Amino acid sequence: SHAAPPAVRDVAWPLGRIDHYLLAALEARGLTPAPEADRSTLIRRVTLDLTGLPPSAEAVEEFQRDPDPAAYERLVDRLLADPAYGERWGRHWLDVARYADTKDGVLMYGDDRLRPYAYTYRDYVIRAWNDDTPFNRFILEQLAADLIRPEVEPWRKAAMGFLTLGRMFDSNIHDVIDDRIDTTTRGFLGLTVACARCHDHKYDAIGTSDYYALYGVFAGSESPLEPPLIEPEDASAEIQAFEAKARPFRDAVRALRDAQYALLSRTARERVGDYLLRVATLPPDPLETAIFFMSLAPEDLRPQIVARWRRYLEQRSNSDDPVFGFWGDLMRIPEAELAGRSAEVVQRWLSKPLGVRPGQFNPVLAEALSRTPPPPLKTRADVARFHGEVFRKLDEAARSADASPSPPSVSDSQRAARRQLLEVLTSQDSPCYFPKSQTDNYMSRSEKDSYRGKLVELDKLVATAPRAAARAMVLVESESPHEPRIFVRGNPSQLGDPVPRRFLRVLAGAEPSPFPHGGGRLDLAEAIAADDNPLTRRVIVNRLWMHHFGEPLAASPSDFGARGAPPSHPVLLDDLAASLGRGNGSIKAVQRAIVLARGYRQSSADRPDCRAVDPDNRLLWRFRRGRLDLEAMRDTLLAVSGRLDRRMGGRSVDVAGDAENRRRTVYGLVDCQSLPTSFSALDFASPHVSV
Repeated sequence: SHAAPPAVRDVAWPLGRIDHYLLAALEARGLTPAPEADRSTLIRRVTLDLTGLPPSAEAVEEFQRDPDPAAYERLVDRLLADPAYGERWGRHWLDVARYADTKDGVLMYGDDRLRPYAYTYRDYVIRAWNDDTPFNRFILEQLAADLIRPEVEPWRKAAMGFLTLGRMFDSNIHDVIDDRIDTTTRGFLGLTVACARCHDHKYDAIGTSDYYALYGVFAGSESPLEPPLIEPEDASAEIQAFEAKARPFRDAVRALRDAQYALLSRTARERVGDYLLRVATLPPDPLETAIFFMSLAPEDLRPQIVARWRRYLEQRSNSDDPVFGFWGDLMRIPEAELAGRSAEVVQRWLSKPLGVRPGQFNPVLAEALSRTPPPPLKTRADVARFHGEVFRKLDEAARSADASPSPPSVSDSQRAARRQLLEVLTSQDSPCYFPKSQTDNYMSRSEKDSYRGKLVELDKLVATAPRAAARAMVLVESESPHEPRIFVRGNPSQLGDPVPRRFLRVLAGAEPSPFPHGGGRLDLAEAIAADDNPLTRRVIVNRLWMHHFGEPLAASPSDFGARGAPPSHPVLLDDLAASLGRGNGSIKAVQRAIVLARGYRQSSADRPDCRAVDPDNRLLWRFRRGRLDLEAMRDTLLAVSGRLDRRMGGRSVDVAGDAENRRRTVYGLVDCQSLPTSFSALDFASPHVSV
């Protein structure tokens, strides 16, 4: 809303809406604001605040001599336009995005850990803040830059590092998705949705169904084998030389992946009888839903495919299914009774009408049952072998170069029956199917080691090359959307109720509509950025206030739930959020209003009478004194000594171990597993989680 700010007694003091809210809260407690800071203090404060660098001696002297009341306003506008602004405030956002330049893989050391294109996300963030990208657009680009239409400029695709630069969790995809859910919801919404992974949230109105609705969104995306270019390959002779060197590596990775995909896909169909035998005769194994298959040999069945066959047969083995209804009727008979009762089931099914519709019996299966001598069906293993043999013969016929599964002499009903059975093996709903992009999850140990080793070698080649074309670490939609089901107590081997991909009920209503487009990632981004979302703008303006005043209005900036501390000035928080909306998402406009306010310009001198009433200075009766953080301290030392290198962008560099390095600290390499001691000692944000 744009309601009038509260009335105050000292009408001469406020310069804008912010001051009205601050002064009204002070006057309600019998307090008064502090005098304005001297001009030397003020220029140092606002310059460090907006750029992370100290003002030059010349700038301080000029500001002190300038009597024009508008001089401070001009100073603020100049600082907001300085490229150093994006470097300072981009670094604050990188903390939220848990930015790191390295992987957290076990047994990865040295250059093997480097993410060669991580820096493109950092450079995107800095440029987006300098360009004053509208905050709602900033959200869309970080969650779904690949899906925005018309297509975004190439450099903006790097925004998706927000999702892809998190921890790898040793390839545990469930933990990777959990990290993306946590970073997205705490980062943009101030909600701890990840708490609902195993049970309904203990305090907030977020259920496991909300968590797995978002799980389905992120599970439907994957990283492409080759990240897209965001600058032309022929930008320089150095880049051309590197691409010529890297191309054989990329070709080798792709060739291995494609060869393994063809082999593993064919093997999954050829061994359908073995998979059916495993499902029919053995109980579920925890390995079927595990993440690690390190000991798989070429002859081993793939546990994931076994698990999919179990689910597929559970869904299809009802009495009306023309293919697996017969299977289901036999499997529901106790093993000890099967030999004596199977003939009765066979006769009942052979008496059904032949066809491919529910309630009928597939003619190919009926023909196989009717042969002489009849197939033995005395055990569950016999049932599995019977079905496996039917599928094997049909698959061989379909593959044969000189035979067809549906020659011209075959009737339409026979052709439809064979097609129905082949779809069990070849459709995207088949337990045998997996996307080519997920091939490495199905490889045997030696092939997987070779494949992932080639990827590491390629990353290392890029990271250590003198110059390589920049690429964006994007996600893309999977071939088909993920249909999520709740994991009971967070256990992926215990599947509960299905849930649609949708937004959180606490924000979208009791029955949110399913996301209509693809996997739903762009729909999710639009729901987060929507004008009627009451949380998103509150969360970001609370963080802006925190970095300007030293403390946020709401003391738990990433948790606006029931256990979070209420804001000190709730109506001011709402007014700032509304102003972000009125300003078309301009972050700079909100910050300009904050630093121009009299409340920001106050002296930081202690006032014992005010401290007696408000010892924590929650009502801001003076400006809080603050320490320089790691980045501002190091950059200040370089700046005042005249050694600061102001070059922007590019690969991350060693700012902690290389005494000759003069780049701004924001360009320092962030090693998530081995932060430099100086970083840790000076409270550098953990790159493992959104901070």
